[in-house]
Amino acid sequence: MDGESSTSSTGSRLSRRGLLAVAGTAALAGCTSLGEFGGESEPTINAYDLPDTGRRDDWDREPVVPESVPVGIAPEYFAATRERITSLLDELPTPLGPAEIPNGYVRQQLVDAATDAADGLSEAQGAPTEFVALTALRDARAAARYAAAGWAVVEEDRSVDPLREEYRGTVADAESARESHEYVGDDPVRAALVHGRIEEQLARVIESDGPRRVDNRLLAVAEWGETAESARARLDDARHLDEQFTAALPAEAGTVEGTLRAAAETLFADAQSRASDVPPESTAEDWGLQELVIHELRQDVKYGPTAVADAAGPANAVVDANRQLTRFEALERLQARIDDGDLSRPESADAVGELRSSAYDALEAALAESSAPELTRTAITSAGWRVSQADWELTRYDGEIPASRLDRTVAEYVVATAVGQAAPGVAEETVETLESA
Repeated sequence: MDGESSTSSTGSRLSRRGLLAVAGTAALAGCTSLGEFGGESEPTINAYDLPDTGRRDDWDREPVVPESVPVGIAPEYFAATRERITSLLDELPTPLGPAEIPNGYVRQQLVDAATDAADGLSEAQGAPTEFVALTALRDARAAARYAAAGWAVVEEDRSVDPLREEYRGTVADAESARESHEYVGDDPVRAALVHGRIEEQLARVIESDGPRRVDNRLLAVAEWGETAESARARLDDARHLDEQFTAALPAEAGTVEGTLRAAAETLFADAQSRASDVPPESTAEDWGLQELVIHELRQDVKYGPTAVADAAGPANAVVDANRQLTRFEALERLQARIDDGDLSRPESADAVGELRSSAYDALEAALAESSAPELTRTAITSAGWRVSQADWELTRYDGEIPASRLDRTVAEYVVATAVGQAAPGVAEETVETLESA
């Protein structure tokens, strides 16, 4: 459940938040444990007494630990991006009604895309970090282009051909940018974080696919418009981060590529050596809280990156390895708690609240006490999303419920706590590896 993610184009246009809502509902649908049926009775908890998380709305799941990057975004770059979005939206007639597009379903896709773009502008305005704002505006650009390209079919008889060529040209530009990228820096930690973001954006462009085939011509053009704009926005963001970072460096700053590669190899070797210590999957017939928390982190380490080659580049490899080592450390901590009999299912609303508070405290302390807070942030962002998801889930319960029914929600808090507690120490070791590489 890594924090870095994006929403791909679909013919039905489900927004990022809409996807989260669907995922959350699915999680709750399976939260009734087998232990509720038959056997001894168990304690119950009144949902009314559970912590009020303030996240009752499906749309209100903001990250507890927002993503960031240690380089400033130029105000004029933000302004130019907002202008691009606004100009695309201005191409649409207002209102967009049956007279313009008779097909109600097709029309609604364009209306929804325009709404997503406008929402993205608002989100960026109140974003907790500049990087979150950058991401919101990039998504808004893509949504606005979807709407504008779709309308261009009606207005100009637009076809997919020029959009397909635009996309291919952007992919070629991203490949050139990756080949010529220089890993300059004067601080290997900061360099890893910034160059890692640049590598990610370029890789997302280069490795992206065209939109899936749709039968409706207008929607096919809209999909290609969104795909082309998303690729261009990612490339633009990568170039801007590179320019901003390079401009802030002293003249004598040199390359850190060798340092990043050597450190990444060392860190992943450590991760691979710890893989043999991962506990096996539980064979218990009925899974409770203990089995769930171990399963969650087992999945993270099992499907996480295992070598430098799995990453988007040497800088991204350092960040990925640090994140993976944090998961291993968190897993070991949780297994130790279980072995010591220190982890059990909460049997009251107050106990649930205490676990929730522990998760928030652990994440806040991780950033406040870390000697490398921005590196630590990259390792706990996904844990922050776990907390946000669990907060939302708490609002969906109703009435008197068996304590076991909360296991999956509570597991999110427990895992987030372990990750938060593990992250600062792992980040410190990663810094030492970078400094000695």
